Amino acid sequence: MASGSSRDPAPTAIYTDVTRDNIEALAAGIRAQIAQAKFIAIDTEFTGLVIGNASPVFRFNTTEWVTRAVDMRDRYRAMANVAKTHALVSMGLSTFARRHTAPGSYNAHSFNFILQAQNSHLVNPTSLTFLAQNGFDLSKQAALGVRYFSGPNPRPFQVKTAEINTEGALLREIFLDLVRVRRPIVIHNGLFDLVYLYQSFFGPLPDTYESFACDLHEMFPGGIYDTKYMVESLHPGEASYLAYAYHKNRRAQASRESAGDAAVKVKLKIMAPSAGPRQQQQQPGPAPADGVARPYCEGFATHGHCRLKDQCPSSHDINYILDCQEREQAPAATAAKAQEVPSNKRKIDAVDGDGNSPPRKALKAAGAAVAPAAPSGGQTETSNELAAAVTTLTVSDSGKQDMCHTAAYDAYMTGYIYASLRLVHGEELANVKNKVYRMGRSSEPLLIQASPYAAASITYKQTMPLVEASQPPKPDGGAASSSSSSSSSSDDGSSSDGSSSDDGSSSSSESDAGSESAAAAA
Repeated sequence: MASGSSRDPAPTAIYTDVTRDNIEALAAGIRAQIAQAKFIAIDTEFTGLVIGNASPVFRFNTTEWVTRAVDMRDRYRAMANVAKTHALVSMGLSTFARRHTAPGSYNAHSFNFILQAQNSHLVNPTSLTFLAQNGFDLSKQAALGVRYFSGPNPRPFQVKTAEINTEGALLREIFLDLVRVRRPIVIHNGLFDLVYLYQSFFGPLPDTYESFACDLHEMFPGGIYDTKYMVESLHPGEASYLAYAYHKNRRAQASRESAGDAAVKVKLKIMAPSAGPRQQQQQPGPAPADGVARPYCEGFATHGHCRLKDQCPSSHDINYILDCQEREQAPAATAAKAQEVPSNKRKIDAVDGDGNSPPRKALKAAGAAVAPAAPSGGQTETSNELAAAVTTLTVSDSGKQDMCHTAAYDAYMTGYIYASLRLVHGEELANVKNKVYRMGRSSEPLLIQASPYAAASITYKQTMPLVEASQPPKPDGGAASSSSSSSSSSDDGSSSDGSSSDDGSSSSSESDAGSESAAAAA
């Protein structure tokens, strides 16, 4: 907040919350956005990654629950056990559709599905604590979560309550549209996401990981891209955790645009107002200076987490870390010139509202948050205000993490990383297609491919006829004009994925927080 003002910035929605109250109203629009997407990024939150300190009454054979086992057969068996006994609590879905013919230009819709499994399931206390500490509203999930049954599939479980049947059926159809549209699916370190989604919305998990991989290969012919594996393969030596990779790629795209090269530009659109994430009043660290110790956490900079957490005296601010690292790597002349910036200020990147102008540089005084520009023209939120708001909520001080860890925001960051790497590397992405990162075995990804030693599972053979019997909405979804999908060029010069090259315009019933707003981040 700028000095001299006592008013907090107004909340700005950057995604659409989907709950039991609005899923019926939003489902058709969501499916239309999936139908016209060039690619789709997904992320999930769930009630457990492992079995820890399980009650003896369950009589678990803990040797079958080691989700980081070296042998992939043992690891998959453990992950399947976890997914069958735990549940999803949220799903983030971010669709990236062509905005116009300029390379790397997209409209993005992000949806945050709050979920409530109706099956009895286990909850890992560590996972619950993580969700609560990162801003997940457990009360909202209990009161408004979209109710669904995780099986028995392939036919949805029916109960006497019509509302629950409707919610579950709509949620399932939205997921199955991801299969029907045959577009690239983008994840970040998403093997567990895929396991949970399969079990929750497609059918009982196959018995072997070979059949699971074969099923995924057939379900998603557009390919599965894991941005964590992509970063480690295409940019070895760089930190690959989600927030770091996202901000690193934002900076790379800003540099490309400044140099006059094609750059990723995303216009973030919302379908309905949403409550979060809340903006945080943050205090950035001091600007890095030559000859001064860099007061950022080395562990956090490398891995994205720190064992000291809130007690760590060093900065966990991703942008400050990148500022320092860029200074450390810059030539002496560049460093001397950058030192001319007043020490009590630092630069934060922002993208303007129309997505076409070069990035503007906003200076933020130490101890003061970014202040939104005054509304004009009767609008409640201008493009500049959204840029400032998103900048604010993606910066964290040395003692606190930002509260943006929602499935929808993570999905958006994942999609942005993919768009950036796609534009830069083009046809090289063929080398990372269908390779999913394996924790602890980063050089040995899980290959999503058909195998001569494994056939598609019984679940796949039973479920796919039901999937194919119902077609997704047409790409225009009632929202795009027939003349808006005439272009057939590739979006960024990379190999075609078989989708339309133009997404058309967004639905006239959508809300864009006052005006069409550019997605911007520091």
